Amino acid sequence: MLQLDREQIGHFSEMDLADILDAGGWDAILPKSLNDDQLVSISDQLRAMLWGEGALGPDGKPSAAIAMALLLMAKGHPSSPANGELFEGSLEQLREVMMVLSVAADREIVNRLLNRPNDEESLTMLSGIEAIMVKKTHPPRARKPRKRPQATA
Repeated sequence: MLQLDREQIGHFSEMDLADILDAGGWDAILPKSLNDDQLVSISDQLRAMLWGEGALGPDGKPSAAIAMALLLMAKGHPSSPANGELFEGSLEQLREVMMVLSVAADREIVNRLLNRPNDEESLTMLSGIEAIMVKKTHPPRARKPRKRPQATA
């Protein structure tokens, strides 16, 4: 049976994520680019956060999951901020992005277990995050109700 004990799951911290980002750029933090230990740790952290268990690891250090979600939100934002300005985002958007990221991490784990690599899934994940950011930042305009044409007698 496929199973890991909690002790087998390492901790992947914000600092670890920053090192990966500095060394390899945006592509290096996508689920497909993480090593197995980092990927399992991110999946576990996202589940813990989405289920309300907190954002700190067992050692009390912040986990990488929230930082990764915020970075991907910034990447998917329709108007990237300049000069270190903050972008607008809501807690609802953060939760939706974390859900998309959680699904992407879980799918990558299964792909590796089944030895079925799929590079398209990273693009799908990024497209989903962009759609979340665009939908909330630029909501669609309300449509005017159409009037039914009246028959003339």
